[in-house]
Amino acid sequence: MKYFEHELDHIERWQYLRQDLFRNEEPKIKLIGLTTPTGEMASQGVTTETLPAYTARQSHESEGTHEDDLRLNKKLITWGHQTCLEAVQFVYYVTGVSKSLAGQWTRHRIGIGWTFRSTRYVKANKNMFIYPALEYVDSEEQVKAVYQAYAREHRHSMEVYEELQALGVRNQELRRLMPVGWSTAAYVYVNARSLRHFFELRLEKSAEWEIRRLAYLMFNGVMSIAPTLFEDLIDEGIDEEGK
Repeated sequence: MKYFEHELDHIERWQYLRQDLFRNEEPKIKLIGLTTPTGEMASQGVTTETLPAYTARQSHESEGTHEDDLRLNKKLITWGHQTCLEAVQFVYYVTGVSKSLAGQWTRHRIGIGWTFRSTRYVKANKNMFIYPALEYVDSEEQVKAVYQAYAREHRHSMEVYEELQALGVRNQELRRLMPVGWSTAAYVYVNARSLRHFFELRLEKSAEWEIRRLAYLMFNGVMSIAPTLFEDLIDEGIDEEGK
């Protein structure tokens, strides 16, 4: 972590208490695909990061160096000319996120798509759970008590799931037992323009902790790939103390 480290640390202040909880799962994000220029374009110095600016030059039939294109990326974003950012596509494999987060994430409708694990076709006997961060609670004993209550209910939901499963109930009905804290996984397809929009909304301090945590993790990943496409968003996210 390089960016929003303080904010993420605040959210994860009780992570060590979750490690041994019943079927706890923490988020993981793996980049598995990324737009790269063809060999011909790469030989001319075009990279994933400069591809937006390179293609935007069509409007004025201008030319520039690699450094010129990095500067142009920033100008295009400032001017609001962001269609060219759709040239860069990211593909992620995301695990350890809740059904609650999925419900929020899928409200982002343009330039992004998902393939989620199907709860109709995949049995959930080994399903994991996402426990709340409780970053606003200062008492460790109180947090432990809350986590134990969640763990108790998670065990109970699995017991009922398996009870009904043994009675012949199908997955499509069994999934109705799933609390919003059940863990899910997805492949995510998103272009840089849409990803910026996601960050604009979800890095903001008023965003719910889980999707904000996801935004922090994803932001750090893209900043190692194409910083000029995202670096102006660093000030979007501040913690609850305004730091």
